[in-house]
Amino acid sequence: MKGDKFMKAVVIILLCVIASYLIFSVTRFSGDSFTTYKAVRYEVGDGITTSGFLVRSEEIIRSDRSGIIVPTRAEGEKVGKGQTVAAAYPDETAKSRQLRIEALEEELRQMRYAYSYSSSDLDSASLDSDILRLMNQVTVSAARREYAAADQSAEELKPYILRRYLNSADAQLLWQRITAAQAQLDQLNAEAGAEAGSIAAPVSGWFSSVADGYEAELTPAFLETAAVTDLEKYNGLSRRETGAIGKLVTSPKWYFAAVVPSANVAELELGSRIDVNFSYDFHGSLRMTVERISPSEEDRCILVLSSESYIQNAVSARTETADLVFSDRSGLRVPKTAIYVDDKGYSGVYVLEGAEAAWKRIEILYDDGDFFIVTLDKSSTNNLWPEDEIILTTGEIFNGKVMVK
Repeated sequence: MKGDKFMKAVVIILLCVIASYLIFSVTRFSGDSFTTYKAVRYEVGDGITTSGFLVRSEEIIRSDRSGIIVPTRAEGEKVGKGQTVAAAYPDETAKSRQLRIEALEEELRQMRYAYSYSSSDLDSASLDSDILRLMNQVTVSAARREYAAADQSAEELKPYILRRYLNSADAQLLWQRITAAQAQLDQLNAEAGAEAGSIAAPVSGWFSSVADGYEAELTPAFLETAAVTDLEKYNGLSRRETGAIGKLVTSPKWYFAAVVPSANVAELELGSRIDVNFSYDFHGSLRMTVERISPSEEDRCILVLSSESYIQNAVSARTETADLVFSDRSGLRVPKTAIYVDDKGYSGVYVLEGAEAAWKRIEILYDDGDFFIVTLDKSSTNNLWPEDEIILTTGEIFNGKVMVK
């Protein structure tokens, strides 16, 4: 009798265990519908596009000479006080003659350099090294849009190439060309006499042939106290007739000033640095310093940025359009519908590992509409990684749940 009762008890227990397992399995493998979204790397920039003014310390160059004035310096070229920045000619004939004189002088310099070495004196390996060095300088300067430097390197390259391919058979012919060019130069100099005059730089600085008439108004001192309305009155400015032949930028520090929404610069601090991408005149992004944020007027203010780089590119233009990038955020892009908060208040997502849901905690960096940008931390496999399959479901989900479609 006791044995029958014991067996009944065992059967009942087994039935309960089986029933519990079946109930658990039905719940666990219930097959709630779900989809997955792969975590991907994502970068988002916080910034604006705006138009503003380039401001520099500038001094006008004037001359009382009449006739034809021709700048002798490239835009952005550095010159010292007293150095020639322009030539004055009484007429077109005198101008053409002087240009021919300068071309002949340069040609003679190159030919004499090449002639001064006989073929036996040539060190081909050394010459090839010099030629490659100068060719690289031309390429780099052109890529940086430093055209004056590129032209200078190209001129330096010419006599090296002449010298590299000069042999003894060419030497006599080259000397004949030198003699003829010198005779032509002497004749032109005799005809020119004292026709041409020169205009010297009143101070040292970076030369520009463009003087727009605002050099005395849009100054660094003006930006120190200018209000929004003060700067906006220059919108749509056009060049004024000044009678100047150019200007000199006397300081390497230059400024970009623009009226922007106050809300966009609320988190900026004086002295902080932001990336600026100009539409013209500059190659790549510049890192500029926040110099001033003016008091707000009707939710707008003046943002003043400064730089001491690429002054040679900033000597001519007065207005520029630029993309201001206040901050860059990078991480992983996660749908907001995939975010859960655990009982400790931590945010996270469930990812598909094999056939199970695995909890991964996240740190939210930025709200990007229907998505969050979250931290990419590869210090542990327990963190969210690129290509992890994030589970999107409206059903119940928990760590370790088997996901069956």
